[in-house]
Amino acid sequence: MVRHAVRKTKEGISYTVSLVFTLSCWALTLFLAWGLALNMSEGVPLASMWHIVLLCLFSFVGALFRDSWVFDTEKGEVRSFYGFGPLGKREDIPFSAVSHLSLEHFVRGSTDKDAKPTKKRFKAIMVFSICMEDESSRDIEIIAEKGSGGRTEAAIQAISAVTGLPLLIDRPRDMDLDVGLRDPD
Repeated sequence: MVRHAVRKTKEGISYTVSLVFTLSCWALTLFLAWGLALNMSEGVPLASMWHIVLLCLFSFVGALFRDSWVFDTEKGEVRSFYGFGPLGKREDIPFSAVSHLSLEHFVRGSTDKDAKPTKKRFKAIMVFSICMEDESSRDIEIIAEKGSGGRTEAAIQAISAVTGLPLLIDRPRDMDLDVGLRDPD
């Protein structure tokens, strides 16, 4: 699973794919490429190692994956990038166009607001999004509540604190989290 991490930057704060995920993908890619090269030098045909080639390709794509949201307080804008390597979709959103940051919870598979998640079919999901003045929104992260483990709630509170953007959380109990940010060394 791709994890996101909050980092305080010189410009403000960012919410990007974690460095651990990217480095893990690079390490796996290099290990598999080394194994392929070693086996090919010993005369093993590439056709017999198709599964290793496929795994190497997937890990390489994972290493190039980028999903970043930079909240630049100096310029007063949110910059997003979603793609692979240098190829992807870029978007700049001025703070003046942002209505608020939002964290909404729901149960997948149910339209009832008070539905309870079950182990099999209905999962508790949350959506971290930027709501715009024109009533549109940009979803930053959609994640299972159990998979988040409180990290998404802490991230949205930290982003709101640094940027000064209003925050709307549909469940008040999520506001009780202890949030802290360290400056990079």
